[in-house]
Amino acid sequence: MTSDYVGSVVSVKLNNGSTIKGRVLRISPNTISLTELAGKQKKDTLDLFSNEITDLDIVSLPTRQNPDQKQITIMRRDQSPSRRGSSPSPNEMIPDNTTRKQYKKGDAFSVSVSNMSTDFDFQSSNKLFQKETIFDEWRQQDGCLPRHTNSDKLKPTEMVIESEAPIPGPTFDGDFMTDDKIPMVGLTLSKRIALFKRAINCGLSYSHVVSVAGMSVSQMVIQVLGGTCRVSLRNHNKPPVVAALVSSGESGKVAVTSALHLSQHGINVKVVLLATPKGCDGLVNILKKCKCVVEKGLQGLPNVIDIVIDGTQDRSTLLNWPDWMNSVIDWTDQSTAPIVAVDPQHPTQMPRSPTPPKFTCSLGAPLLSQGQTGRLFLIDIGLFPLAFKEEDIPYRSPFFDKFIIPLNRCVKQRINSG
Repeated sequence: MTSDYVGSVVSVKLNNGSTIKGRVLRISPNTISLTELAGKQKKDTLDLFSNEITDLDIVSLPTRQNPDQKQITIMRRDQSPSRRGSSPSPNEMIPDNTTRKQYKKGDAFSVSVSNMSTDFDFQSSNKLFQKETIFDEWRQQDGCLPRHTNSDKLKPTEMVIESEAPIPGPTFDGDFMTDDKIPMVGLTLSKRIALFKRAINCGLSYSHVVSVAGMSVSQMVIQVLGGTCRVSLRNHNKPPVVAALVSSGESGKVAVTSALHLSQHGINVKVVLLATPKGCDGLVNILKKCKCVVEKGLQGLPNVIDIVIDGTQDRSTLLNWPDWMNSVIDWTDQSTAPIVAVDPQHPTQMPRSPTPPKFTCSLGAPLLSQGQTGRLFLIDIGLFPLAFKEEDIPYRSPFFDKFIIPLNRCVKQRINSG
């Protein structure tokens, strides 16, 4: 209690640098009163506020006081610790619950030194926590394998708790390889047509394949354009311009569907309808109602185009070789815009080779006869493993968390194609 110090002789150092020596007459929450002042003081008593005191030394204690207590340091909260005294603990500065309401913020004489508690020893208590034992119990409860190399540090990509067993990798070789080292067997066009028919007979809808392929191509085009850096409300420049070349084959249907998706994302789409694909009259009418430019030829295209979707390289178009095909090749040869080819299917002999694309999208399964493809990507269109199995095609789904994945040609496939 603060009354225990009444009668003590103290030496008080003030903010102005002066020192006053006297006997404690009374102590209140914000002041201390001294009497029997040393020196030439005119007043018999002197009241000092707590914010005026820098340091306080006890010269002598009353006879009732414990002689082991020799020094106490009283400081304001906003002052740094004095060299002569020690820093006050939180218990010195904050009163207990019984007297908290009657004191104000900044009180310096509210708590007795005898009420101070010792600090909690975190270091010794932490040694009692056996982490390895706790982790082993977790692994046993979850049915996970124990860690054999406890001394090794975990890598950033390593799981904290291991799975029961690693997933076995594929046991076959392929003509293509994904970035995750999953092989993909390259198919001939006839083999892939048989694969598609098998999937459709099992219930897969052809319209679903075209819709999914068109949406995936549009997603890829947006990423090539720059993603959110180019296609967003923060872009104050003119919207990007995309030209979609549409033929009457299967690739043309995917190109029309992709143009419809892109037009809904604020992209300026120019559709060159070289031939209307079967069953796509409704999509073309929607494009016209959405104020998309639909041209019958290449003459109406602007000089500056950001990207070209080439839907003219399907097998039926290249075998028939329409009159406008040479004009398309001449235009793409002189254009500086990158070309995204939609599932090209090149026959053995053609009057001319189409312009090599920068990106190629293959639907479901890669083809061996796609000519120069640039960067090859595989699109998930919903082909299921059962269809591959019934056609005796080695297959393991390579997509995992993605729907569009890059493919790399294997060495033997590059040698054969070269």
